[in-house]
Amino acid sequence: MKEIFDEILSTFENEDLKEFFVNKCIPTIPDYWYHAPASSSGMFHSPISLGDGGLMRHTLALVRILNYMFEVEIVKNQYTSRERDLLRIAGLFHDSRKSGSQEEYDENKQTKFDHPLKAAWVINSLDGISDDEKKLICRVISRHMGVWNTSKRTPDVVLPIPQDKYDAIVHLCDYIVSRKDIEMKFNPKYMGEPEVLPDINEYKFDFGKHSGQTIPEVAALDPGYIRWAKENMTREPARSLLKDFVL
Repeated sequence: MKEIFDEILSTFENEDLKEFFVNKCIPTIPDYWYHAPASSSGMFHSPISLGDGGLMRHTLALVRILNYMFEVEIVKNQYTSRERDLLRIAGLFHDSRKSGSQEEYDENKQTKFDHPLKAAWVINSLDGISDDEKKLICRVISRHMGVWNTSKRTPDVVLPIPQDKYDAIVHLCDYIVSRKDIEMKFNPKYMGEPEVLPDINEYKFDFGKHSGQTIPEVAALDPGYIRWAKENMTREPARSLLKDFVL
């Protein structure tokens, strides 16, 4: 599966930084990263980021967008050649600990809120590039969540927010690629197994005021709720089932 990085590696401008990512970074990425969805809840990411391989596709899409930005001279010229590669590494590694280590994932697949700090810590432990360059990668990764830097579940963790042009561009790419209306094409072999949806007549809401009822039952009793849900529902599989449901 490591060949999935070839698309992005071909855009690197400095051979030593490419080798650092290939030889030092890739071996530390947990196995689940290649198969897990980008969002454990399905609420905050585009369709390309959901399902089998979603986290991997989210990451590749982020760096695609970063490279699109670097095609624009006024953006590209704000960064040196090495800085552009360091930002590519930060983008490729930013969610490498989304659910922690492989052992943490096996125990609990939920997103770890402090995953930016976990990923930055891994980079900091590697050798092969200068300390200053490692610090840049670590700083960008640790700040990629932007203003979404606190969580009610972990009130003791406050993530650092973007402070400069390096933090800003990776955070912006992460924000853009997470929008629900963003679509990108990928090689079919990286699209994962197609998700099999439950029977719409058997699936029952397990939340909200209609918990325990099927979609057709709710449609008969409260069509206004179904209209609202079709536009606003983010939970899966309800979101996908409602997508093509006709009142």
